[in-house]
Amino acid sequence: MKPPEHVEKYVKLGTALGISTQLFSTRMAARLDRFGLTEAQFSVLNHLARRMPEGQSVTAIAAAVEVKQPAVSKMVSKFEGMGWARFEAIKGDARAKQVFLTKEGGAHLMSVQRSLLPDYVQMLDGWSDEDIASLTAQLFRLVGWLDQNRL
Repeated sequence: MKPPEHVEKYVKLGTALGISTQLFSTRMAARLDRFGLTEAQFSVLNHLARRMPEGQSVTAIAAAVEVKQPAVSKMVSKFEGMGWARFEAIKGDARAKQVFLTKEGGAHLMSVQRSLLPDYVQMLDGWSDEDIASLTAQLFRLVGWLDQNRL
Protein backbone atom coordinates (compact mmCIF):
# COMPACT_ATOMS: atom_id res chain seq x y z
CA MET A 1 0.00 0.00 0.00
CA LYS A 2 1.34 3.38 -1.01
CA PRO A 3 1.69 5.94 1.82
CA PRO A 4 -1.16 8.48 1.72
CA GLU A 5 -0.60 12.09 0.81
CA HIS A 6 -0.54 14.51 3.71
CA VAL A 7 0.77 11.93 6.18
CA GLU A 8 0.68 14.58 8.91
CA LYS A 9 -3.12 14.63 9.05
CA TYR A 10 -3.22 10.86 9.65
CA VAL A 11 -0.51 11.10 12.31
CA LYS A 12 -2.44 13.93 13.98
CA LEU A 13 -5.66 11.90 13.85
CA GLY A 14 -3.93 8.84 15.31
CA THR A 15 -2.47 10.96 18.08
CA ALA A 16 -5.85 12.52 18.88
CA LEU A 17 -7.56 9.11 18.92
CA GLY A 18 -4.89 7.65 21.18
CA ILE A 19 -4.93 10.53 23.64
CA SER A 20 -8.73 10.77 23.76
CA THR A 21 -9.06 7.01 24.18
CA GLN A 22 -6.62 6.99 27.10
CA LEU A 23 -8.15 10.02 28.82
CA PHE A 24 -11.71 8.76 28.34
CA SER A 25 -10.77 5.27 29.54
CA THR A 26 -9.18 6.63 32.73
CA ARG A 27 -12.20 8.83 33.37
CA MET A 28 -14.65 5.96 32.78
CA ALA A 29 -12.69 3.63 35.08
CA ALA A 30 -12.97 6.16 37.91
CA ARG A 31 -16.70 6.66 37.33
CA LEU A 32 -17.47 2.94 37.02
CA ASP A 33 -15.49 2.06 40.13
CA ARG A 34 -18.31 3.57 42.23
CA PHE A 35 -20.55 0.82 40.89
CA GLY A 36 -18.00 -1.95 41.38
CA LEU A 37 -17.60 -2.30 37.62
CA THR A 38 -14.60 -2.32 35.32
CA GLU A 39 -14.76 -0.97 31.79
CA ALA A 40 -14.78 -4.54 30.45
CA GLN A 41 -17.71 -5.47 32.71
CA PHE A 42 -19.58 -2.34 31.64
CA SER A 43 -18.94 -3.30 28.00
CA VAL A 44 -20.35 -6.78 28.59
CA LEU A 45 -23.47 -5.39 30.28
CA ASN A 46 -23.96 -2.92 27.42
CA HIS A 47 -23.47 -5.70 24.89
CA LEU A 48 -26.04 -7.91 26.62
CA ALA A 49 -28.50 -5.02 26.65
CA ARG A 50 -28.03 -4.50 22.89
CA ARG A 51 -28.52 -8.24 22.28
CA MET A 52 -31.82 -8.43 24.16
CA PRO A 53 -34.03 -10.34 24.02
CA GLU A 54 -32.21 -13.16 22.21
CA GLY A 55 -29.13 -13.52 24.42
CA GLN A 56 -25.74 -14.74 23.30
CA SER A 57 -23.10 -17.34 24.07
CA VAL A 58 -20.07 -16.44 26.21
CA THR A 59 -17.86 -17.11 23.18
CA ALA A 60 -19.82 -14.64 21.04
CA ILE A 61 -19.81 -12.03 23.82
CA ALA A 62 -16.04 -12.41 24.24
CA ALA A 63 -15.49 -11.92 20.51
CA ALA A 64 -17.80 -8.90 20.37
CA VAL A 65 -16.25 -7.03 23.30
CA GLU A 66 -12.71 -8.27 22.55
CA VAL A 67 -12.12 -9.82 25.97
CA LYS A 68 -10.83 -13.36 26.54
CA GLN A 69 -13.52 -16.01 27.02
CA PRO A 70 -12.46 -17.04 30.57
CA ALA A 71 -12.72 -13.40 31.70
CA VAL A 72 -16.20 -13.08 30.18
CA SER A 73 -17.27 -16.36 31.85
CA LYS A 74 -16.09 -14.98 35.19
CA MET A 75 -17.90 -11.67 34.60
CA VAL A 76 -21.14 -13.33 33.62
CA SER A 77 -20.97 -15.63 36.65
CA LYS A 78 -20.52 -12.54 38.83
CA PHE A 79 -23.47 -10.90 37.09
CA GLU A 80 -25.56 -14.03 37.62
CA GLY A 81 -24.74 -13.96 41.34
CA MET A 82 -25.86 -10.33 41.49
CA GLY A 83 -29.07 -11.10 39.62
CA TRP A 84 -28.03 -9.11 36.54
CA ALA A 85 -27.74 -12.01 34.09
CA ARG A 86 -28.93 -15.56 33.69
CA PHE A 87 -27.75 -18.60 31.77
CA GLU A 88 -30.10 -20.76 29.73
CA ALA A 89 -29.21 -24.06 28.09
CA ILE A 90 -29.50 -24.07 24.32
CA LYS A 91 -32.09 -26.57 23.17
CA GLY A 92 -30.44 -29.68 21.80
CA ASP A 93 -27.07 -29.05 23.49
CA ALA A 94 -27.12 -29.24 27.29
CA ARG A 95 -23.50 -28.03 27.51
CA ALA A 96 -24.02 -24.87 25.47
CA LYS A 97 -25.61 -21.91 27.20
CA GLN A 98 -26.90 -18.52 26.22
CA VAL A 99 -26.49 -15.48 28.46
CA PHE A 100 -29.37 -13.08 28.99
CA LEU A 101 -29.50 -9.74 30.79
CA THR A 102 -32.18 -9.80 33.50
CA LYS A 103 -34.62 -7.00 34.21
CA GLU A 104 -32.51 -6.19 37.30
CA GLY A 105 -29.36 -6.11 35.18
CA GLY A 106 -31.01 -3.75 32.71
CA ALA A 107 -32.13 -1.48 35.56
CA HIS A 108 -28.64 -1.47 37.06
CA LEU A 109 -27.08 -0.69 33.69
CA MET A 110 -29.56 2.15 33.19
CA SER A 111 -28.67 3.64 36.59
CA VAL A 112 -24.95 3.46 35.74
CA GLN A 113 -25.56 5.08 32.35
CA ARG A 114 -27.65 7.84 33.92
CA SER A 115 -24.94 8.53 36.48
CA LEU A 116 -22.53 9.14 33.57
CA LEU A 117 -24.77 11.73 31.90
CA PRO A 118 -23.60 14.74 33.95
CA ASP A 119 -20.02 13.92 33.02
CA TYR A 120 -20.91 13.75 29.32
CA VAL A 121 -22.82 17.03 29.57
CA GLN A 122 -19.85 18.70 31.27
CA MET A 123 -17.43 17.19 28.76
CA LEU A 124 -19.39 18.66 25.84
CA ASP A 125 -20.31 21.96 27.47
CA GLY A 126 -20.37 24.64 24.81
CA TRP A 127 -20.86 22.19 21.95
CA SER A 128 -23.93 22.76 19.78
CA ASP A 129 -26.47 19.99 19.28
CA GLU A 130 -25.27 19.81 15.67
CA ASP A 131 -21.64 19.39 16.79
CA ILE A 132 -22.60 16.57 19.17
CA ALA A 133 -24.74 14.88 16.51
CA SER A 134 -21.92 15.18 13.97
CA LEU A 135 -19.30 13.78 16.37
CA THR A 136 -21.61 10.91 17.28
CA ALA A 137 -22.30 10.11 13.63
CA GLN A 138 -18.60 10.20 12.73
CA LEU A 139 -17.66 8.03 15.72
CA PHE A 140 -20.28 5.44 14.75
CA ARG A 141 -18.96 5.56 11.20
CA LEU A 142 -15.49 4.77 12.57
CA VAL A 143 -16.91 2.10 14.89
CA GLY A 144 -18.59 0.46 11.91
CA TRP A 145 -15.32 0.26 10.00
CA LEU A 146 -13.39 -0.98 13.05
CA ASP A 147 -16.07 -3.60 13.74
CA GLN A 148 -15.97 -4.84 10.16
CA ASN A 149 -12.16 -4.92 10.08
CA ARG A 150 -11.19 -6.50 13.39
CA LEU A 151 -7.68 -7.89 13.73
